[in-house]
Amino acid sequence: MQDKVKVFKALSSEPRLKIIRLLKEHPQCVNAIAERLGMTQSAVSQHLRILKEASLVRGLKRGNWMHYEMPIESLEKCGRALAEVFGVGIKPKKITDGSLNCPPSLLRDCRPKTPGGKTTKGGKP
Repeated sequence: MQDKVKVFKALSSEPRLKIIRLLKEHPQCVNAIAERLGMTQSAVSQHLRILKEASLVRGLKRGNWMHYEMPIESLEKCGRALAEVFGVGIKPKKITDGSLNCPPSLLRDCRPKTPGGKTTKGGKP
């Protein structure tokens, strides 16, 4: 679960989303990212550090410069995290007993109420 938290935290910042969009195009150095986004190099470096910690980007040494890229595995990681958290691809359980699929301790609160405000049994008035 901690990996998913890191991914979602990393994606919860507008500047980091903008950086990811740029890196989706092609690998870029900190200077290029900073110039294109109108940010300081140190701010871009801090955002890249968070993205790297979440394994969403990786650095590639090219001569004297470090270029960053967002590999396809990172996109897949984001997709898996979303799917697991939101249950994409999981078929919902069909409810047949009128309980609205609530745990027994909360069942009374989940039943529909009649116009007079009383709770109905099994979802039926």
